Amino acid sequence: MKKLVLCLGLALISTSVLASNIDIEKSFNKLGYDSKDLNITNSPVQGLKSVSTPEGIFYVTEDGRYLTQGPIYDVQGDEPENIANSNNLKLIKSIEKDAIVYKAKNEKYIISVFTDYTCHYCKLLHENINQYLDAGISVHYFAFPRAGDDSDVGKNMQSIWSMADRKAAFEKAYKGDTIAPASSMVPYVTQQFNVGKRLGINGTPAIFLPNGQLVSGYVKADKLIEMLDKKTAK
Repeated sequence: MKKLVLCLGLALISTSVLASNIDIEKSFNKLGYDSKDLNITNSPVQGLKSVSTPEGIFYVTEDGRYLTQGPIYDVQGDEPENIANSNNLKLIKSIEKDAIVYKAKNEKYIISVFTDYTCHYCKLLHENINQYLDAGISVHYFAFPRAGDDSDVGKNMQSIWSMADRKAAFEKAYKGDTIAPASSMVPYVTQQFNVGKRLGINGTPAIFLPNGQLVSGYVKADKLIEMLDKKTAK
């Protein structure tokens, strides 16, 4: 049922005249969501609540009757900004300490990249990591195995994040070397994968800018620094 909801732009989910958070939870329960997996907050848009789920953010009317999923932009500034950006930053902050960090010597910006070492464009980005670093862009990597955290790739990434020198293991994975199982596992990859789903990621690389904006896919370092400088100038 959840897959059906994800395909809908706008859906009728309740007939209540005025819905409290409990009523909204009940509506999402009908769609297959467990109440414990929901985080309901006020959105910047009058009349809409923001509901964070394991499959990303939904927006629901306060009467509980209609919901939609997808970006909603505030267009009052110099350029449109997704109202979900601030929530994106909070989610990323919750896993920040477990990132694999490539720090620029003259750091100007930090980007968060959800990656899968078997993804062609993730490989392309990492092959050019020095171009990002030279441009002053530090890269914080998080795991997002596209086949799931319980897939072979997911288990390999779990081993990488469980190593004492995870950066060395990370480099070996991108070179195509065999990944040795870690002697003991940590839950970081599952945590990062679940956060990625809440962020609405459906492909890699998924790049999050310092303001929380999602940029899907590979972006060359020169284009990315141009984008970042432009946002800072404004």
